[in-house]
Amino acid sequence: MMRPKVLVADPFAIFRAGVRDLLTRAGEFTVVEASDLDDTKRVLADSAALDIALVDADLPPAGGVAAVEWLQAHCCVDTIVWNFEPTREGVLAAVRAGAKGYLRKDISPNGLIRSLRGLACGEAPLSRELTTLMIDAIHHFRGCEETRGRLSTLSAREAEVLERIAHGARNGEIARELTISVFTVKRHVQNILEKLELDSRQEAGDFYRVAQLERARVGEA
Repeated sequence: MMRPKVLVADPFAIFRAGVRDLLTRAGEFTVVEASDLDDTKRVLADSAALDIALVDADLPPAGGVAAVEWLQAHCCVDTIVWNFEPTREGVLAAVRAGAKGYLRKDISPNGLIRSLRGLACGEAPLSRELTTLMIDAIHHFRGCEETRGRLSTLSAREAEVLERIAHGARNGEIARELTISVFTVKRHVQNILEKLELDSRQEAGDFYRVAQLERARVGEA
């Protein structure tokens, strides 16, 4: 039976060497290494097809998610992303890009081998902790989607008014800044509250500030 070929893609040579030695001693895997995405492309060009890719979440030059996307587009390989400190956004992004699993880099040697064996049998390597993170990320992502959907109902001018409300501007100040009448500002405020299904300008300002924080957290700002 052919041994699964595992790519260890990591920028740190000493870490790659440790994983290579561990998997080689297990006697079940053939191991190749790459230090970044360009090196990964070279390895794929020079060697037979891969079965599994262990990809560092911060793999140069653009990160593990970009590497997963490239691997999924150019070869048939089961990919695992790993990191010492996974985040819910990172786990979800990797899985959405096509990764079959996500592991912590401080996983035990036996745990890593079991994960690779399980992947070969069709299992998804994802610890209970990371499963919880991913479920949390999905709920968070849906919440962000809902927020963006509500904001998208605003016109460009209403969005400008809402931004100024969030910064504490009164109707007269908004009217002067946007060169419109106070009556028009009041009409925009009424439309904003109706579209966002809110009861007050204070709630509207809070909604906008929370939306901006969420955008920053997922890298959209």
